[in-house]
Amino acid sequence: MKTAMADRAPSNAVLLVLGAGLWACGPDRLVATLPPDVRVDAYTQQAASKIDVLWVVDNSGSMAPRQESLGRNFSAFIDTFTRSSVDYRVAVTTTDIFKDKGALKGNPRVITPQTPNVATAFANNIKVGIQGSPFEAGLEGGRLAIEAQKAANAQTIEQCKRACPTQNRSACLAQCDAKKDFAFLRPDAYLYLVFVTDEEDESREDVRFYYRYYETVKGIGNDGMVTTAAIMGLAGNGCNATPGLRYKELSDLTGGEVGSICDTNFSTTLKKLATNAVGLKRKFALQEKPNVMTIEVRVKYPCNTPDANLSKCVRLDRAACMEPGISPSEYGLVCTPPFKGTDGWDYEPGQNLVFFAGDSVPGLNAQVELQYFEEGKGP
Repeated sequence: MKTAMADRAPSNAVLLVLGAGLWACGPDRLVATLPPDVRVDAYTQQAASKIDVLWVVDNSGSMAPRQESLGRNFSAFIDTFTRSSVDYRVAVTTTDIFKDKGALKGNPRVITPQTPNVATAFANNIKVGIQGSPFEAGLEGGRLAIEAQKAANAQTIEQCKRACPTQNRSACLAQCDAKKDFAFLRPDAYLYLVFVTDEEDESREDVRFYYRYYETVKGIGNDGMVTTAAIMGLAGNGCNATPGLRYKELSDLTGGEVGSICDTNFSTTLKKLATNAVGLKRKFALQEKPNVMTIEVRVKYPCNTPDANLSKCVRLDRAACMEPGISPSEYGLVCTPPFKGTDGWDYEPGQNLVFFAGDSVPGLNAQVELQYFEEGKGP
C-alpha cells in the first residue's frame, strides 16, 4: 500500500549519541545525561501547511441523519487543522453526477479559516439533502468537481491575462500563470477527498482509473499530494449499509483512512481522518530492537504551546521554561503521554515502532524522543 501521508510528513529521524544531553538549552544550564547503553531515537512531527478538503456526500434517500451527525461533530475534524496551523479550504459536492455534476454546494461554497463560525457553515453545507440520484457515483462525482474547479481556475488566469496592461505585459502574464490564490484546488495545497455514503460506488470506470486520475491532479511527480478517505459501509457493520469496497480500495492505494457510516457519533472517525489529512504521523520507528520494558516516550513542545494541546499528558515538566532568559519558542515543555488506552502510546513489535492513538498523537513540530535499552540489555 502506498503511504501518501508518510511521504507528506517525513520523520526526520535522528539517532542521538549515547550519553548525549537530553535537555541542553544553553551553555550555563544543567544537562541531563543518559546511562550507558541507552538509545534515544528522535523525530520532529511535521504536517502539510495547506490542504484543500473535498467532501463527496451521498444525497440519496437514507442519508439525512448521517449528514446531520457529520455536521454536529465536525469540530472533531477541523480542530486538528486549527491546532496544526493549517491553511485549509473545505468544499462539499454530492454523489449525484446527473443533477449536480460535481458542483460545490452551500454558502459559502468554500470554507476557509476566515469563514465566520466554520463548524456551523460546514454543518449547513453538508446537508445536501436526500433528493439525489439513487445511482451513487462518488468517485466520478469527485472527479467532476475537480474538473469543474480546474476549469474555473483556468478562467481566472485568462481573466487576469486579459487585464494585463501593455506596459510590463510579459511580467504581468507570468504572474497570472503563477497564480496560487484560487478559491479551491490551489496548486501548492495538498488535496484530501472524503467520500461519505452508505452504498457501494457505482461509477462506470474501474478503481485504477480513478486512482490514476486523482494521483495526477497535482501534476506528474506530485502523486503524494492527493489522498482519499471514506466514511462508508464496512463488512459486518451491523447497520443497513452496503460495504464500500471500491472506496476502501482507493483509500488503500492513496494512503487514506476509512471509518464506518454506521457510527452514531462520528467524532472518533473524524479525528482519525483529520490526523490523516494534515499528515501528522502516528507511527515512529525504533532504530534497534528494544528491551520493551525499558521504553520511555517523551514529547517536547515549545514553552508557548497552549495548554489545550497538552491536556493528554500524564506528566508535564515545565521546569526548563521557568528558567531566566528562556525564549517562549524553546522546547522546554516535556510531555509524558499515557501508555496504552484510547489516547495513549503502545509498542508494536511486528513493525518495531511506537504507535500513538487518539489525542496522544504529537502535535505539529513536536519533538518525539523514544528512549530505550537495546534488546538483551538494561538495568
